[in-house]
Amino acid sequence: MKVKTFTSLDVLPEPYVRLFEKAESQWYDFSLPWFRNFAETALDAGDKICIYGVEGEGGSGIPLAALATRYKDRASGIFSPAMLSSLSNFYTITFSPVGQFVDDSSGEVFGALAKGIANDNHRWDLVELRPLDPSSAAYPNLVRSFKSAGMVVQEYFCFGNWYLPTAGLAYDEYLKGMPSAMQNTIRRKRKKLEKTGQARIDIITGTEGLEAAIDAYSRIYLSSWKKSEPYPHFVPGLIRTCAEKNWLRMGVVYLNDQPIAAQVWIINSGKATIYKLAHDQRYDEFSAGSTLTTHLIQHVLEVDRVQEIDFGSGDDPYKKNWLSHRRERWGILAMNPRSLVGCMGILRNVGGRAANRAWQALRRNRSGRQSAQVESEKES
Repeated sequence: MKVKTFTSLDVLPEPYVRLFEKAESQWYDFSLPWFRNFAETALDAGDKICIYGVEGEGGSGIPLAALATRYKDRASGIFSPAMLSSLSNFYTITFSPVGQFVDDSSGEVFGALAKGIANDNHRWDLVELRPLDPSSAAYPNLVRSFKSAGMVVQEYFCFGNWYLPTAGLAYDEYLKGMPSAMQNTIRRKRKKLEKTGQARIDIITGTEGLEAAIDAYSRIYLSSWKKSEPYPHFVPGLIRTCAEKNWLRMGVVYLNDQPIAAQVWIINSGKATIYKLAHDQRYDEFSAGSTLTTHLIQHVLEVDRVQEIDFGSGDDPYKKNWLSHRRERWGILAMNPRSLVGCMGILRNVGGRAANRAWQALRRNRSGRQSAQVESEKES
């Protein structure tokens, strides 16, 4: 197998585009539209993109796997790291290499990928991939492969992800499964909002009314408890992307034509993600956010008939009242024991014993190479 690199999503050959299109059916943030919006709106100054591709031998150009990453040119200074990171950040719910990782050849594919990264001309000190699904086929293969490539790997927890399997679940059944106190509160607040006679809920799924909904979301967000977005163009770009792909289920609550609550849901591959939500705190008496959540849950259960609903990232206490199951996302940090900065990373993240083992292994490898060179010179 051979590893290729590409410097932009826009220069990917057609077979790679098809590989990402297949991955799109697994999760929306494995897709090219997701990565393109990310690259356009959420990169930091100096970030460069690198897509690693694994291809079979024979020059067919057919990719077996691809990994989207970013990096910065190494800064001057002996302790400045050469670091490769996944093309992800806090906006990402799940990151992964893309490809078919279920057959017996998966180990070889990941082995080639990790070896290609470890032997890259950039000589990476650190490689960090997150947030990964630890139950996926990719996760253990990545850990094993980076270790086999001579790197020291630290695994770490990123965040919890609350979800609910919903196959065949009716909306009324869902409500009955909620705590009784919460059921009563939701009914009472919904009636209070309806009694005003001036409230409405819009659901946007396509391009019609989209820009007005984005404007409403932005206005609500500014009036909410949330901090300003560090990448202000990312969410509007994502909303437009999802509308084009028919992934969008965006709800906005209006009172007297004033937007007071908004939520962005993403529907993909039979799953619904509650991705972004905000409400205007001046209207807290109506609990419009809760009313909107139940309205959208009813929509995705009865109209979209999703198999699962999840609550994005984080273990906020309120989430378990809505969705009863929990899973986790983890990250891996692969550190290069052949570099000073890599050894410092091992010492900082894993501990002195691991750093010492890595150093001793490095010395043995160097000694072995020197011995082989001497023997080769003798024979010649």
